[in-house]
Amino acid sequence: MRSFAISTVLVMSSLLASSIFAAPAFASTAAKTEWQETRSWDAIFTQHQVEPQQAKQLQAKPQKTKPQQASGVVVLWNENKQQGYTNNLKRANQGFLPASTFKIPNSLIALELGVVKDEHQVFKWDGKSRDIATWNRDHNLITGMKYSVVPVYQEFARQIGEARMSKMIASFDYGNEDISGNLDSFWLDGGIRISATEQIDFLRRLYHNKIHASERSQRIVKQAMLTEANSDYIIRAKTGYAVRAEPSIGWWVGWVELDDNVWFFAMNMDIPDAAGLPLRQAITKEVLKLEQVIP
Repeated sequence: MRSFAISTVLVMSSLLASSIFAAPAFASTAAKTEWQETRSWDAIFTQHQVEPQQAKQLQAKPQKTKPQQASGVVVLWNENKQQGYTNNLKRANQGFLPASTFKIPNSLIALELGVVKDEHQVFKWDGKSRDIATWNRDHNLITGMKYSVVPVYQEFARQIGEARMSKMIASFDYGNEDISGNLDSFWLDGGIRISATEQIDFLRRLYHNKIHASERSQRIVKQAMLTEANSDYIIRAKTGYAVRAEPSIGWWVGWVELDDNVWFFAMNMDIPDAAGLPLRQAITKEVLKLEQVIP
């Protein structure tokens, strides 16, 4: 059993009865849970700085901008102990645009409704050249998720349609379930919001095949989420960058599979410039290492 060295503790509700990893019984984090808060993780954020001017190379005379300390939240959930941890409980429960983390439910819906047949179906490039080079080619569901190909997922949304999208999002109990805005961009600039703790709840249901979707669809999406695998752990996750929000928000959500446990994570942070995007994974992994989840 891996120890969890947490200092400052804030107990939010009564402790859920302990469960063993092998038991498939599922309890939502929205119900009986205990959350512990530690501000010691804040130091991991503040030791990183984002310098917006580094990404403004196209300007002839870029304005010098004072480096900003990174600011955000990390939420961890220990499945064995049925317990959650965060550095900022208030922000952990604050809703933000999901940005490309929405590709997880979007993929599930597309598979369930037959918009996507399977992980091998090829989606032809529309021939329009875009700034992100990896978007300018054909993709399937696996590469579309890996390279976060927005045009592919926008087409999924258009084929799904507003009525079916709204019904499925409600059945998933996903965030505030508000798909107002443009059908093919509401997760980027519309009304939908989801918090880090809600991301954890959704991911846990996906891991346990408890989403209102077929086991096949959930299996394929989990396959597409594969991010890293080695002899110590497997990570299945998705990044997001809500660049149209103010301030812009970066996400990394997913889980770490160990031999004897699963740790779910959701982080979001203010990212004033794309130069800070690598911090999403870097900060999360520093927290995971600090708490001895990964070596």
